[in-house]
Amino acid sequence: MKNVLLAGAHGVLGRAVAEHFASLPGWALTTVARRGALTGLVGLDGHAPPRHLSVDLLDARASQERLAEARTTTHLVFTAYLERPTMTESVAPNVAMLANTLDALAAAKAPLEHVILAGGGKSYGEHLGPYKTPAKESDPRFLGPIFYNDQEDLLAERAKKYGFTWTVLRPDAVIGLSLQSPMNLLMGLAVYASLCKDAGVPLRFPGKPGAWTALHQVTAADLFAQAAEWATTTKAAAGQIFNVTNGDSFRWQHLWPDIAAFFDMPHAAPQPMNLVEQMRDKEPQWNRLVERHGLRPTPWSEVVSWGFTDAVLGTDYDMVQSTIKIRQAGFNGCEDSHASFLRHLGRLRREKYIP
Repeated sequence: MKNVLLAGAHGVLGRAVAEHFASLPGWALTTVARRGALTGLVGLDGHAPPRHLSVDLLDARASQERLAEARTTTHLVFTAYLERPTMTESVAPNVAMLANTLDALAAAKAPLEHVILAGGGKSYGEHLGPYKTPAKESDPRFLGPIFYNDQEDLLAERAKKYGFTWTVLRPDAVIGLSLQSPMNLLMGLAVYASLCKDAGVPLRFPGKPGAWTALHQVTAADLFAQAAEWATTTKAAAGQIFNVTNGDSFRWQHLWPDIAAFFDMPHAAPQPMNLVEQMRDKEPQWNRLVERHGLRPTPWSEVVSWGFTDAVLGTDYDMVQSTIKIRQAGFNGCEDSHASFLRHLGRLRREKYIP
């Protein structure tokens, strides 16, 4: 039996990883997060849900005490992430969480074999402006701050010290099921479209004009989970960094009619807007939708990170990462991004997150 510890279970990546590993024979899953256990998560063949440990990974002492219960851990998937106002402020807490987790497992004498670290497209500077595309894992670093670099350096150092191997997986613009996640594009689009339909207005692309026609990409969260499983069992993944996206590119101008059709509403010409501002007065409208359609009651402040949605839809330059390296290493998972959006929107509707 292999024992995987998942840090960051409530994020959009973490939820998908938890669901995937909970369904795998031969794996025992333990989830870790500041909050309680994931709701709706069951073990293999409907058995009891995986064990959950509630701990603040920023607290080194608490991490060591609580993760002593995970002393059988053989594999770690680290997707925990803390949002801060600036990249400079994001470095210390995100590095500390990883360090505290690794040090706590070492203190518990866990037989840790391999660590999967979730990185991202910011490693290529995509959050700063136009960057070299297609971006490859061999591209040189840019001048930080960028906490992904600090985490990768720490991971390599701890691997030498404690004797485990590692893999870094870099998704981009992840779509999947998650609430209270700072980076979840899918919920932003879904809630925006639902509010537009309820108001009787057509679905207009709210991003920048250049973003409407630029090439973009996404990573289905469950595809990332498949890549994580692959990396834990493949020697070619040890000590490597891999981009993980759906494997294709899309333009919003072509995807937008599909999204409008899913919500059974018309679409019209783009209208750039700041969603952070446009959504400030929409809480009463959303609460009425929740009540009318019997949706899961979730505080408005936790439904969507509108700043993240604005950032993605406002990217008016190509965002393309090469996935040739991971394919050559043996992982061939891929998905048509148009179909991926519709599949995940369908799940949000079935599970009563959106009308």
